[in-house]
Amino acid sequence: MPTVSVNTHFPGYEIIGELGRSNARVLKARHLATGDLVAIKHFTVNTDADTLRRFRLESQLMTDIQHPNVVRVREVQLDMPIPFIVMEWVEGGNLRTLLGEQGYLDVSNTIRLGLQMAEAFKAIHTRGIIHRDIKPENILFRPLPSGEIHFLLTDFGVARLREQSQTMTGQSLMTYEYASPEQFDNPRGVDKATDYYSLGVVLYECLSGKVPFSMTDGTGIATFMGHVLRTPPPALLMPSGQTIPPSLDAILEEILVKNPTSRLSDVSELIFLLRQADVEQLQNNRPVDRRIPASSRTMAAPVQTPRQVQPTAPIYDDEPERRSNGWAVGLAFFIVTLLIGLAILYKYRQDEANKKAQIVADTTHVVPDSTETDTMADDTTEASSGYLIESPTDSTTSESNSEIVPEPPTSTSSTPDSSNAVVDSTRTF
Repeated sequence: MPTVSVNTHFPGYEIIGELGRSNARVLKARHLATGDLVAIKHFTVNTDADTLRRFRLESQLMTDIQHPNVVRVREVQLDMPIPFIVMEWVEGGNLRTLLGEQGYLDVSNTIRLGLQMAEAFKAIHTRGIIHRDIKPENILFRPLPSGEIHFLLTDFGVARLREQSQTMTGQSLMTYEYASPEQFDNPRGVDKATDYYSLGVVLYECLSGKVPFSMTDGTGIATFMGHVLRTPPPALLMPSGQTIPPSLDAILEEILVKNPTSRLSDVSELIFLLRQADVEQLQNNRPVDRRIPASSRTMAAPVQTPRQVQPTAPIYDDEPERRSNGWAVGLAFFIVTLLIGLAILYKYRQDEANKKAQIVADTTHVVPDSTETDTMADDTTEASSGYLIESPTDSTTSESNSEIVPEPPTSTSSTPDSSNAVVDSTRTF
């Protein structure tokens, strides 16, 4: 197609080609200042006040949201002859193109799509924003070097704030096959549950290659709406012999419920079930001899209330080591102390034994000395007796000296000595 004039409608951008067209036209362009590839979205015809209002709302919502799973808005120009917004370029295309090429997605990529759209829901629903038009055309993707696919949510053209009232104008812009029952029955009362139903239709189509209810088989709008409002979705038929993980099957069963109040619409529960489904899919891909037995409906079973356990004191990993070291140190200290005490006691007893031995030796040596003393005493006695005999004239002195002379020893051995002494003295006189 001919290149659109750069200067007239989109100053600062070079238009490369057209990407798609629905209620708006999407162009591929290049930013002249930076050379970045971008996507420009603008309305070509019937840009009335209500359409422009939705367009302004979309641009404002996407400008405020910065999330890896939501397409980022770079620039907004609403005062131009043709209002437009500039978005980041996502090189992969949209999910409709991917499904057209392959016919369906494998289970792993379908689970990845669900997880990343759940993250996008977390970003928009916490701000009170309802997308209202979840479909493959509004889900972009880019291939990653790892071979995985990264999905992003775009096109908030019919989104609204929860507090804002809604007219029937938005109904004509929705895609019927992905609309929730309440969008037909009560379009003014839709909430975030409608986005979960539409996502369920997208997941169903990714797995089976077709939507649960379609208008392409010649059915009228009334018959189609009756199926959406009252008929359960047909049983899911997996192509190429694939098997669906039990948790993913449970998600489709709960997210396509007709009543929005009973529908799975909690993002945390959705993420939990999708991750459980991913684990089950990995288990299915393992060799048969290495698979772990699992129930057919792992996460669909009711959760049992855990038994209450009495609180116990925390046990620290290093406590036994500290106790063991303290006991060893105490035992070693006790042994050393005992050895020192025994050594001191042994030394003390040795000293006592040496002292006793010395005393005994000294006593044995004194005995001969005592004998010598006795002999000297005998000699003294003998001398005294001789002195008394030689002075008989002094009776007083003799008498006095006789009283001083000690008693002769009683020992029989000393008696002969005394007698001899007397005899000798008499003989000399």
